[in-house]
Amino acid sequence: MALLNTLPSDTQIVEEIDANGNKAYYAVYSLSRDLISEGLTYRYKVDDLKSISDTTGVVKPDVVVNVTDDGIEVVSGSFDGISEEDYNNSFYFGNVTQLSAISGNVEVGAESYDYLIEALEQESKYKPYLMSTDAKGRYDYLAVVIEAALEGRTARQSELAQTTWWKTHTATERQEMLFAHQDPATFSQRGIQKRENIISRMMEAGITELDPKVIDAITQKYQYGTFTDDDITKTLQKLANPLIRYTLDPEVKAALEGKTLETIELTRQMENTINSILGPGIADNYNLEQLTADLQDNPTAFYQEFLPKLQDQFQARFTQYKGTNVKGYEEIAPEFRREWENITGAKPDEQSAQWNQFIATNDVAERKDIAFAAAAETGSQTYRDQFKSDMERVFGKAGARSTGGGRFGLWAYLVDS
Repeated sequence: MALLNTLPSDTQIVEEIDANGNKAYYAVYSLSRDLISEGLTYRYKVDDLKSISDTTGVVKPDVVVNVTDDGIEVVSGSFDGISEEDYNNSFYFGNVTQLSAISGNVEVGAESYDYLIEALEQESKYKPYLMSTDAKGRYDYLAVVIEAALEGRTARQSELAQTTWWKTHTATERQEMLFAHQDPATFSQRGIQKRENIISRMMEAGITELDPKVIDAITQKYQYGTFTDDDITKTLQKLANPLIRYTLDPEVKAALEGKTLETIELTRQMENTINSILGPGIADNYNLEQLTADLQDNPTAFYQEFLPKLQDQFQARFTQYKGTNVKGYEEIAPEFRREWENITGAKPDEQSAQWNQFIATNDVAERKDIAFAAAAETGSQTYRDQFKSDMERVFGKAGARSTGGGRFGLWAYLVDS
């Protein structure tokens, strides 16, 4: 007799008998205090033991308890890793069929922790703060709401403010989090309305493939205030026409490509790594997805072989650093950026030919000429001020030797216009 393999391997079945002799069955689980400071014991209703049994026979309860006004009293069997007090304070999570629905997303033989995290990750699409963890990797948001629930109340703002998610998100996002606590029904209804609005706008934009995952990703961003109306417009324009120059939000991109956010983030980190060594835009010449896969398969080869090759390429491109300990673009770029901005009064276009000439030479005077020429093309205010200063040194200040205008009156008009 065994449980179906669609349920967690650490399932404990409890049979409850009330004062009238009525029986009820529950699948019970417990989450370690290493993960949630308060610990968490929770249960799912089992309508029929046959429904969770394999073909070898009907599962028997691990524990049989009498339910009294004061709690439970163990009749036979014993809990594994759960005290009677834990069970008395356990949370009712719904019907055991919910676990079977999740089973396709976890490995056979997975424990309740894996099922719970999968369920939370699905729910966190709409409530991203659910997965908030502290510096020790513990789920600090869950700890707050569980402690409050055990005390028969909702979590206070002062408690929520101690979570990592609260500390790392905007005031608008925090307000939505509070609203979800204070009025969950209205919050959910508003989410449905926002989702319908997104669908309508997608159709208006000419998007014919309405991927539910993409819709959910955009809706969450919208509902929590991380997407403005303009962000939504640009996102939908990009989805309708991929050729538009606009970078999709990582979570929207992950949903669109059917990848995990982790994979998208690793790919972004790969892009940043290459650009930080070789310079902006260079990563576009690489197959980032393949490199990310290679990193995951063989990190040793990546760090001991691929990265040193990139550093060699940097020194081959900027020969003044060959044989030195300077092995990456971002090691030299900050100082050059400051120098460029001091000369031109503007940030450099780091993919332009002029910038590449600027950082390729050790001649300070030559760098000034290159930057000043770039400023002349754009007509920056710094260039105009410098040009005026140079002319005044040659010809004197406008009007200084003329009372009737003349050429100096014309000069004043030119430099001040």
